[in-house]
Amino acid sequence: MTPFAIETHRLSRVYARSRKGPALCAVDGADLEVPRGEVMALLGPNGAGKTTMVRMLCCLIRPTGGTARVGGNDIRKAPEKVRSICGLSTEAPGLYERLTASEYLMFFARLYGVPDSNVSARVEEQLGAADLWGRRHDLLATFSKGMRQKINIARAVVHNPEVIFLDEPTSGLDVEAAAAVRERILDMSQRGETTFLICTHNLAEAERLCDRIAILRRGRVLATGTPHELRQRLVGERVLRVRLRKVLPLHREAAVSVPGVSGASIDADELVIHTNASQAETTPEIVRRLVESGADVIACVSDERSLEDVYLNLMRRDVEADGVGGSP
Repeated sequence: MTPFAIETHRLSRVYARSRKGPALCAVDGADLEVPRGEVMALLGPNGAGKTTMVRMLCCLIRPTGGTARVGGNDIRKAPEKVRSICGLSTEAPGLYERLTASEYLMFFARLYGVPDSNVSARVEEQLGAADLWGRRHDLLATFSKGMRQKINIARAVVHNPEVIFLDEPTSGLDVEAAAAVRERILDMSQRGETTFLICTHNLAEAERLCDRIAILRRGRVLATGTPHELRQRLVGERVLRVRLRKVLPLHREAAVSVPGVSGASIDADELVIHTNASQAETTPEIVRRLVESGADVIACVSDERSLEDVYLNLMRRDVEADGVGGSP
């Protein structure tokens, strides 16, 4: 069995606008690998091709080029099998408002082939996890936007799919509703080997929820990696400023001896330390060696670049490579 839940090779989708107008390339030769059990974000501006890629992977539309496999199944040769093992939560769910929450989930559980003997238990489990059990007999027409999004996610996972696609899962939600949805996703990801692919342009959400991130622009995958890997590759070194009661040259030497530290300098009562490693990997060891060298450490402050810096840096590079001015 392949270790990847999702694999794409030169995946493309071109839309013809009109007889005279130019074609629109929504996804342009995308290569992507998502290991089983991972939570990956597709991050990019509006129009980057995120939703189109998900629609192809869910077999809602056919690619015009390239190949892809979901759960080991070819999306061209086995679309029905792919649909049966996937769950999809869209940004603007179209709910059957004349059904109750319980009726709605029962309908989709049976549609996805959940055995009749298991349907009630699956529906109860999902409504409980979404904190909607008390509203199970209420019509969906009475649900708020946050409740609609939660029932939308419950519908996507009621058949216990291998791969779940979430398109802007917290878009337009208030703070409490968005937090509840994020908690739901994290709980599901930590309890099993379900694979998630989340489309978003919310950088903070991508960093909070996802193991790895794929950044898209104009239908192309520009970079993939963990937030730390992307920072290293696209932004460079991290700077750690350590304030000491008194800074001595031997303290600088102690900091430089830590693996991953590329240099250090003295700035008044601070050591300014440059490192290529993550904060979690280096900071505790730096502090330990400073204390062993006799330093009296008062504070440590890291100016590790944000994911927003990484994202904007990459977008700027791609615009320059295209020779196009302005924002993407």
